[in-house]
Amino acid sequence: MALQYPLDGSMFFDIREFVHPKVFGMFGEKARWFISDFQRDYAFLLKDVLGMAPVFINNWHTGGVRVGRGTRPRGYKPRGGAEFSQHYLANALDVSSPGFTPRQIMQRILDNQDRFKAIGMTTMEDIAMTPTWLHADCRPFIKGIHPETGFLIVKP
Repeated sequence: MALQYPLDGSMFFDIREFVHPKVFGMFGEKARWFISDFQRDYAFLLKDVLGMAPVFINNWHTGGVRVGRGTRPRGYKPRGGAEFSQHYLANALDVSSPGFTPRQIMQRILDNQDRFKAIGMTTMEDIAMTPTWLHADCRPFIKGIHPETGFLIVKP
């Protein structure tokens, strides 16, 4: 089945998966303006390294409960969400997959870290704190804060 609002011609990702419903409600298809190249490239690359397994971001547009896993509007703060989250800057995605645990997704990223660093990924959340999803973002690299190898692991 074709997607109603495919992201940049994707057969797998709909624009609505990447934005909060308020953003889509205000901008419709133009909500693409609020999806960063990092978010798109991260989702597409994950799809590839997971062997084309489903990658879930938001699913509010299909009647699901996932809402704030991509770009968030000012004023929206999910329970436990950080006030200065990279999600507000379109720098982050939270993902899950029915075929992989968050720990397995993290391992696939680590096994392919050069590819993920090439798209700008710098940081992941500690999966002990987020056991049902994996957060990744592209916050700027700061020498002495970020490790030289691997990714910065932060606690939300």
